Amino acid sequence: MKRVTTGLAISPAILVLILMLMISLVTGHPQDLFFTRSTRGILVRTVIVTLTLVAPIGILPSVLALAANLAKSEKFFGQLVKATTPNREFSKSIAWILRPLQGIGLSIVFGERFLSFLELSVGDSYARLLVRLTLFMMSGAPVSLFLSAVWALDDLGVRIYNKKTGEVRTTGNSVGTVLPLIAGAIGVSGLFQHSSPLDALRDLLQIVMVLYPPYVLFAICHGEFIRRRTGVLSGKLLLRRIETNVSS
Repeated sequence: MKRVTTGLAISPAILVLILMLMISLVTGHPQDLFFTRSTRGILVRTVIVTLTLVAPIGILPSVLALAANLAKSEKFFGQLVKATTPNREFSKSIAWILRPLQGIGLSIVFGERFLSFLELSVGDSYARLLVRLTLFMMSGAPVSLFLSAVWALDDLGVRIYNKKTGEVRTTGNSVGTVLPLIAGAIGVSGLFQHSSPLDALRDLLQIVMVLYPPYVLFAICHGEFIRRRTGVLSGKLLLRRIETNVSS
């Protein structure tokens, strides 16, 4: 990836986090805005969510090795193949918009569990906090693993090849965008079914603001991990190489 300063890369996450803190301080009612009874709870929850999303990146090499074995079959989306020129440039639109929204879309499908966890209060008992954290990790870790694998395939120049049509597509467009959109639509519809339209829109906006900083940090950490370990990760993908001019 193209090197950028760390401050610039994480700036959108920091700005949204600062905005939440300022709003909670000015209004004095963070519980009605950001699912927590204290301003400190916003910081604590952001750290917990970020760590939950970033931690699974460490087992990405094993996940890619498994994906390479499954790629021998074309039953689902097509055969995974290596393109000639991986795209490693840092993209603001991908790191700050597309990938965070993909993660938020998948997370919303677990709306009730996320709402339960997002209502984190520093004053809650350790038992309740442990239950909420466990529920969140049960849904957050699989989302992290799925997105890490899809993003890694894109960053390493892996494409989905359909022998019948000769079509070559990026995994991000084929899997990493379609499924989060479907999952997000399901999750949003669930929010509207359990509350009034106004309350559902408010909850949706709150979830996006709360989860945006962790997902941006997750996307940045993932990109840095790929940059540092490109050789190791590429070695896990023993795929056939084809000539292609695909750039997206």
